[in-house]
Parts: sequence; structure tokens; C-alpha cells
Amino acid sequence: MLQPADGRGGTGCAGVTHPWTEKPVKITNIAAAGICLVLSAPFAHAAEPMQPSGVVEAMLSNSDKAFFENAASAGMFEIQAGKLAQTKASDAQVKSYAEKMVSDHTEAAAKLEKLAAAKKVTLPTSLSKHHQMMLDRLNKDSAGADFDAAYKRQMIVSHKEAVSLFDQESKKGQDADVKAFAAETLPKLQNHGGMAHDLLAKS
Repeated sequence: MLQPADGRGGTGCAGVTHPWTEKPVKITNIAAAGICLVLSAPFAHAAEPMQPSGVVEAMLSNSDKAFFENAASAGMFEIQAGKLAQTKASDAQVKSYAEKMVSDHTEAAAKLEKLAAAKKVTLPTSLSKHHQMMLDRLNKDSAGADFDAAYKRQMIVSHKEAVSLFDQESKKGQDADVKAFAAETLPKLQNHGGMAHDLLAKS
């Protein structure tokens, strides 16, 4: 994940870490600038549907097991962040979006759990370090307008990561059933990301 220069927002990047493990990634300055652009550009204009990031995908594992773990954590984050937004957001549209995130990601999580059971894969029951940090940041934001703005930006970042994760699995996954699940879920995630762009554009 990218840490903005001020730790909370803006377009500057102080460093680059792997989007799921938070471990430093050795890449060129040009590549680092590219990732900064991926995460900062959405704040300037809306884009529908959200497209995957080739740079983020290059940092992800091609392992189906890693996909299960990352997808489960991403889904849990969206559900928990959505529930938080329903209590701390002041904008009616943000509350409505958050309600949709809880509903859609709960449905996706049930499908992922069923698939994991069929493949004899044990899913994590808690957030990854990366997603926990994201949720902690939202918890620290004051209820109201400040939270609304922070939540919108988190949804853009989290869905850019999720779209990239599911896009890569749909193309490079090793198991046909897992690839099919990723391909089926991807359009909805892209729609979620586009909706987040639109919310921010209306601010």
C-alpha cells in the first residue's frame, strides 16, 4: 500500500509497500511514480467502470491460496468499513453506498466461503495487517463530513486493489473454478469502484 506524504491524504508518496503484506517492495522510481499516479489520479475525475492496476497486479502472488486469503480479508474490510460508515457518515449517499457494500460483499463472502470449502482451503477470520490499518484510520476519523471524505477515498483505494486482485486471478489463476469466481465477481467490484469515484466527484 502507498503511504501518502502526510499519512492521510494528498498525492505525495513517502514509500511503497506490498498492497497486502505491507512489506517494502524494491521497485524503480519510475514505477513508484506510476503507483502514486494510480492512487492519486482517481481523486481528480470519475472513471466507470474501475480498471485494474497493472503495477499492483505485478506485486501480487499468482497463488490461488494467496487469492483466497487476500479476497477474504478484502471482503471483511468492505463489510466492516460499510457498517462503520452507516453509523459515522453524514451524507445520505455515502450511507446508501455503505449499505450496498455490506450487502454485496456479504453475498460475495458467502460464495467465497463455499468455494474455499470445496477446495479445502481455510479462510482467515481476521483482517490482514494492511486492511486492519485501513479500518483503524477510518475509526480515527470524526463522524460527519471528515469521515465521509475519508471513507470515499478509502473505497477508491480498496476497490482499486480488489479489482486488480480479481482481474489477475481471473486471468492467471491455476484452478478453473477459482478463476471463474474471480471473473464473475470482477464486474461488480469495478462498479463499486466507479460508484466511489462518482461519490467523490460530487463532493
